[in-house]
Amino acid sequence: MYIPEIFEIRDNKKAIKLIENNSFGDLITSYKGLLTSNKVPFFYDRSSNTLCGHFGKSNPQLIDIKESKEVLAVFTGPQCYISPQFYESSNMVPTWNFQTVQIRGNATIVDDNRLINILEMLSKFHESQFRQPWSISQVEPDKFEMMLDMIVGFQINITEIKFKEKMSQNRSKADQLSVIKALKKQNNQSANNVVKVMRNNIKSK
Repeated sequence: MYIPEIFEIRDNKKAIKLIENNSFGDLITSYKGLLTSNKVPFFYDRSSNTLCGHFGKSNPQLIDIKESKEVLAVFTGPQCYISPQFYESSNMVPTWNFQTVQIRGNATIVDDNRLINILEMLSKFHESQFRQPWSISQVEPDKFEMMLDMIVGFQINITEIKFKEKMSQNRSKADQLSVIKALKKQNNQSANNVVKVMRNNIKSK
């Protein structure tokens, strides 16, 4: 991933936080010159520093994982279009503000015990937002066994984490504040998420 120095975030803790907040990522593999990408519900396992996921046994991307090993996982954070008229400065051009994290590593297929562990961690993490979380233990044993027979788990041993954050930090403070003001008027979730990041960046300076 191309990252100009001003847009590079070297804090891996922030990268992991973005993954946890935007964990439905893209798994990209390459085998015999063919690129393949699929959406995957990932889970970052802090105890082993691995990125975990699962998908159906009929998914041909499994062949890529078994044969090529190296994979790329991509996660997208807050993002939105920035119009030239958002700036205080004149003679500007359209751009996009965004955050993205790319994880590179070696993927391996896991056994059933690890797969169950991944499923438990994944559901526990996402269910924690509810007052009465659902638990995987609520699935009847026969149905659970049937489900396990239909899916495959994998984990990525991370070799590289890249975090790119382009949030107008290459512009003056006046321009950044002007962009924030314009985005607030849009009053949509994408714009509000970008505003939050931009505000935090300004406060931290």
